[in-house]
Amino acid sequence: MKIITFLATLIITITGCNCQKSAIHSNGLAEEGHSNNNQSEAVMQNNIPVIKYEAMARNISLNIKVENQVLYVSRVRDFKDYEEKIKISDADWKEIVTLTKAVDLAKVKDLKWPTEKRYYDGAAHANITFISNGVEYPANGFDHGFPPVEIEKLVNKIVKLTEK
Repeated sequence: MKIITFLATLIITITGCNCQKSAIHSNGLAEEGHSNNNQSEAVMQNNIPVIKYEAMARNISLNIKVENQVLYVSRVRDFKDYEEKIKISDADWKEIVTLTKAVDLAKVKDLKWPTEKRYYDGAAHANITFISNGVEYPANGFDHGFPPVEIEKLVNKIVKLTEK
């Protein structure tokens, strides 16, 4: 009986691994040497993490989500859905992609904030979270308008795009 259970488990495991491999090939991510512009752009967009930025204080509430060349914006506390949807231009998207690729997601939680104004209501409390392959990489939090140096250009670019 133990042998039958072991063999069944082994077969299920092997079959499950093959299904994952074929799913990767069907997405076109694992194929080598067969890329065109549309496919490489799709792969580039799939490799960029979703970015969520939020800033909260008594007089401000700003929630931004960057995903697939679109900014989703809400300026309401306890929102259920984003009110605004802003299409990002190709040039701005390329800049965001470049700035995002420069961020080491494993070190996001260790970023040091340059100011502490949020402790005495001098600035809104802000936070940014990167979501890549279902894993969230949150920062420790910082002052809105004064992000850590490592992500300063990225944060400022995203916030500036919501002000248009």
